[in-house]
Amino acid sequence: IVGGYRLYSNGWPAVWDLNFGVEKGQIFCLLGSSEAGKTSLFDIIKREAFLLFGKAEINGQKLSKEVKPGYTLGFCLQNDVLWDDFTVEQHLKIYSCFKGMSDKDAEEAIEYFTEALGLKKHMKKLVKELSGGMKRKLSVALAIIERPDIIVLDEPTIGVDAVGRSQIWTLLKTLTAKRKSTVLISTHYMEDAELVADKIGKMGK
Repeated sequence: IVGGYRLYSNGWPAVWDLNFGVEKGQIFCLLGSSEAGKTSLFDIIKREAFLLFGKAEINGQKLSKEVKPGYTLGFCLQNDVLWDDFTVEQHLKIYSCFKGMSDKDAEEAIEYFTEALGLKKHMKKLVKELSGGMKRKLSVALAIIERPDIIVLDEPTIGVDAVGRSQIWTLLKTLTAKRKSTVLISTHYMEDAELVADKIGKMGK
C-alpha cells in the first residue's frame, strides 16, 4: 500500500497516508492502539473496503472488486466467529469443505494443525465447552486450514496462554519457511512482535 487514504462514512480519516509493503514469506506485525485504523486496513485487504486515494496491491494485483484474486487468503477476525453447538472437528471439516479441499488434503491438514495447536484432544468438544484460548486457537486453525498464500490475523493471541501463544508463533514461522506464506498480524504485544516478526509497523493517530 502506497499513499493509502480512506475516510469513514462520517468523513473522518480511517486510513491516512499509509505506506507499507510485505515480501513473500515474511511475517509483518502491525502495532497500534484502538481506532488507529487497523480494522479499516484489514477491510481493504479483504476487499470489503477500498482506498479513495493511493495504491493497494497484492501480488501485483490491484485490490478492487473488478479484479479476481490470483492468490488464496486466510483471515482470522479479532472476534471469534464460531458456532456454539458444533464441535471442533465439525468446524474444521466444514471450513475445509468451504475451501474446496479434497478429503485427503483436509484429513492431513486437520491432523497437522490440531497437533500443532494442541487441539487434538478437544476435537469432540462443542465450542461452548471450550476456554477462550482454545476458541482463539480454533479460529487461527480455520484461517490457515488450506495453507493460504496470505494469512491475516487480527489479535490472534488474545486470551491465549503462554504455551498457546508459542504454538501459534511456531506454526506461523513454519508456514512462512516451508510454504512461503506471507503473514500480517495485528497485536498489542511488543514482545510477541519482536519475537516473531521479520518486519514491524505501527499505526496511530
